[in-house]
Amino acid sequence: MSRIFGLLLVALAILVIVVFLANPELIETVWLWLVGFIGYIIYFSEKGLESLKNLFKKDPAITPPLPPEQNKEHVDTSYPLEKRSEKEAVLKNLPENYPETWELLGGSYLTLLRYLDDGNTSLGLLYLGKQFFCYTLEDTHRDEKVPAGTRIPEGRYPLSVNPTLTDLTKRYRSRFPWFDYHIEINNIPNYDLVYLHIGNSHQDTRGCILLADGVNTGSSEKMVTHSQRAFERFYKTVYPKISSQENLEIKIFNEDWMERAGIRQKSMQDAVNI
Repeated sequence: MSRIFGLLLVALAILVIVVFLANPELIETVWLWLVGFIGYIIYFSEKGLESLKNLFKKDPAITPPLPPEQNKEHVDTSYPLEKRSEKEAVLKNLPENYPETWELLGGSYLTLLRYLDDGNTSLGLLYLGKQFFCYTLEDTHRDEKVPAGTRIPEGRYPLSVNPTLTDLTKRYRSRFPWFDYHIEINNIPNYDLVYLHIGNSHQDTRGCILLADGVNTGSSEKMVTHSQRAFERFYKTVYPKISSQENLEIKIFNEDWMERAGIRQKSMQDAVNI
């Protein structure tokens, strides 16, 4: 039986060879068919093995998606928000609540009371007449001036319009249709081109005074916020007066102004330590 089967296989092989020799074009067709057939066998074999593996594999525990990363801006928690607001309110209402003190500190169109210096940045409060106007930010105090890194000395200085078309003036003009020239603080020993302008940190000033409507003392680098809004309000208030030749001055006090003014009220002392 086996001999018959072997003879049949030999005969079949001879027949296939004869057919291919008589029709050589069949070789290419049959060969492509065989290659495709083998490819299908391999593909379905792999899928079958993968299905068998998944059948005996335990489902992993479902991990909930991570929440989006929160804003990691540091917030000072040494004082509750309501306490901070109370302290700021004491300083803002200084002329109204402490008129005798203001007689010693005021007397100028603009008054700047510095209340914090951390070695990099000085923060202060700017009053227009007897009204709190905005926050200020300057460079730190240094016994010896470091160019572009030292705040101006305390004192009383006249204000004027600087008619020079500097690069900074050009930038402001291109950004703000209401801007003309910068307001300059004059007669400062060993300083020139000291302006009041926009910025958020001591890196934005080179001895100038930055104006802002908000302050962040909780971050590692003291900063102010909403500076453009405060500057626009300041400029539209002060610039017309100076340009019409009104003699305006700014009076600047260092952080020890309370002691020199003889202030003993604990609420005021606590407020300065904001």
